[in-house]
Amino acid sequence: MQIIREHPSNPSNPRSINLSSSTEIAAYAAMQARLVALLLRYDEGGFGRLIGARTSHAAERAEGALREYRALGVVFVLRDELFEDILPRIVRRLSFAAPRNLIVEDPPARGRIDWGRSLDAAWAERPGDAPLLLHTRQRRRDFATPENLLAVVTLLEYRAEVERLLWDEQVTVGSAALRHPLNELVERCARELAFPQFAGLRGVAQQMLDGAQGGPEALEHQVHEQLIPGGNSAYEDLLEWRARLRSLRLLRRSAACADAVLGADPERDNYLYQVWIFYELADLLQELGCLERVDPRPGRMALRFRWGVGAEQRTYELRHDQAVPTPSARWGATPLKKYAVPGVRPDFYLWRCDPPIEQVFHQGTLIWREPGVVWDAKYYRERERAVAPSSPVKRMIADLTLLGENQGTLLFAFLKGMEDAPLAATYRLHPTVRNQPLVPDQEVIIQPLCPALDLRAVRTTLTGLLAHAHAHLGTPRMPRCHGVFLDTLSLSERGTLVGRDGGALAPEDLLVCPKPHLGPWRVDLVSRITHCCRDGRLCHIIGQPGAAPPMRPPRTVRELLSELERLAATDAIATLDDELVEQVIGRIEGLTRRFAEVTGALENLGRYEAKLGDIGLDRTLPMIGPSERESLALAIYLRDQLDDVQANDYSASIIHVARVLERELQRRILAVPGITGADFPHGKPTLGTLGGVYRKNPALWAHIAAHLAQVWVGQIDPEDAAFEVRIEQLIGEIDIIVRARNQAAHTTPIIRTRFRELLRTLCSGGPLRVGALNVLLLAWPLPN
Repeated sequence: MQIIREHPSNPSNPRSINLSSSTEIAAYAAMQARLVALLLRYDEGGFGRLIGARTSHAAERAEGALREYRALGVVFVLRDELFEDILPRIVRRLSFAAPRNLIVEDPPARGRIDWGRSLDAAWAERPGDAPLLLHTRQRRRDFATPENLLAVVTLLEYRAEVERLLWDEQVTVGSAALRHPLNELVERCARELAFPQFAGLRGVAQQMLDGAQGGPEALEHQVHEQLIPGGNSAYEDLLEWRARLRSLRLLRRSAACADAVLGADPERDNYLYQVWIFYELADLLQELGCLERVDPRPGRMALRFRWGVGAEQRTYELRHDQAVPTPSARWGATPLKKYAVPGVRPDFYLWRCDPPIEQVFHQGTLIWREPGVVWDAKYYRERERAVAPSSPVKRMIADLTLLGENQGTLLFAFLKGMEDAPLAATYRLHPTVRNQPLVPDQEVIIQPLCPALDLRAVRTTLTGLLAHAHAHLGTPRMPRCHGVFLDTLSLSERGTLVGRDGGALAPEDLLVCPKPHLGPWRVDLVSRITHCCRDGRLCHIIGQPGAAPPMRPPRTVRELLSELERLAATDAIATLDDELVEQVIGRIEGLTRRFAEVTGALENLGRYEAKLGDIGLDRTLPMIGPSERESLALAIYLRDQLDDVQANDYSASIIHVARVLERELQRRILAVPGITGADFPHGKPTLGTLGGVYRKNPALWAHIAAHLAQVWVGQIDPEDAAFEVRIEQLIGEIDIIVRARNQAAHTTPIIRTRFRELLRTLCSGGPLRVGALNVLLLAWPLPN
């Protein structure tokens, strides 16, 4: 998070870092060195922005473990000066030698003819004859000068150093080194060495690198001695460049000095600390094979990675220095004032990407979404105590409240005592059990994380941070209905209750609504009529497929009828699809089963199963499974209960009987060789599937018909062997049951006489004589 504070090096600031602290000096050196390596691996542009040559700072004298980081930084910091400035100027004005040489050659001559010498020589050999050989003076350019040799030696030395660093990088990161910008430097050196005037000097230059003629040091001295005023200054700059390549040291965080150094600006230490954490995480994830993408663009820095094992693996995104996307908490000002509510921009925000976070909207407004984890990085030491300073802790708690988040971590580079036991210095702040007004699961973790070249402790801490976030974010928090109805008598005695908005709630159909996706502490008082599946502020399942208000467990038949009316679909029957019908039927089955459970009939359905033979299922009852017999017994039980109160709607009984027909039909269709659930729109055949295939899918019907030709037994009437039922006749009767079932799932009631007709069509009579269910069981036998 953006913190406005005085720079730590200001001695007047009581919260500043003690620059004489060896711990801070070592930490800054380690952070700076690691940034050199990490930025070059993941953000070359960021290296250019943050790392460079600086003055007025002290230099590291005892490099030790920093030596390789220094070498890596120097070759890149000085790269542009060599390739973009010095070498182009050398190539444009190459030094050369042009000695005058006297040469004897055949005509035509290439040099300037010395006629006196030529005639004298001819007269001495052949007096009076014209000369056959000419004495000429020639001036040829020779580019094998010490200056050009030094340029080639520099390129060869530079390339050798880059290749050495690249080899170390390959050992460290493996195949990822193929994308390292060091490869580009090797290619750039090769292109420069291919310049014709340089290419001819490579052999001699390599010998000098191997120690011939005094080596590069002697060559430098020779070039320095031969520099002349007004000559090509690029060679002088090359000498200075080579000196800086050897002498430039990493910046040391200490008192001001006049050294020329390589490093990051100490004035930006807190930002550098954030960037260091970001890229150390990227490097850790890359090594573990979990990193998917790094976005290094300023203002959009983000990591996308995987974490977890097997089925518990999730994909996350870590954002740096960005506003939290769509925070679920919203604060406002009254009267409305622009910028009255403070904004929050955490240093790091971690959230789950896959599976996507759950969200709840109401009238286009985000009401709730799954939370993330907030991290804030603090590089400064505010006081010499073993606990975190109060100011950042207060800010973190305030920011969590503004964002609607509950998990925050403060990363401190320096806390007293952390040098000896950094993990032991970790602790948590959270509300105590007696703090009723507070969010009880809000937590702030104080986590020491000091930069170091030894990465074991750093990576242990970072791994712990990711594991903690995964434990809180890995399991999707799917909103579910957990409503529990309140007793009407108790409510009437207590009087009117008030909801969250301050309005009075009618005592009818009140329930408590736990929301474990928010936390085990969150319970709302809601009205089924007013809130359930209507008000997204209090009902978080609104908009989910198949979401419906909860059902009060019925204790009497009249209560059952009242609940059934709430369940029935209100859409036009013609528009009902199989998915909606299935949802309604499933809820009706569950409610009626619960009613039988409450009244005790579920444990004593045997006497109702005995009645199934009386309705025409005496021959086929043994072919039906236990769950189907239970559904049929429930249908008879419900019929008797509804008869007792002279009800005018027997939809529940019809639904149970039609469900048995549907399950038996499903078994037979899926038993056809070569047919699977994938052949049907909803992954399985439904009650109306057979008729739909018969009328609209000739290819699939031909497959089923071919199977039926082998197994169909049409003589199902034991008293009339001549009577034979065809599959087309069964389809017609099933279509009648489908329409009745859809009516049962609708608000349209099924009266007692209609129920009797349908039950007879299903079990004992109708055009098929023995009922559609008996025909299906007898004529279409299942394979053994």
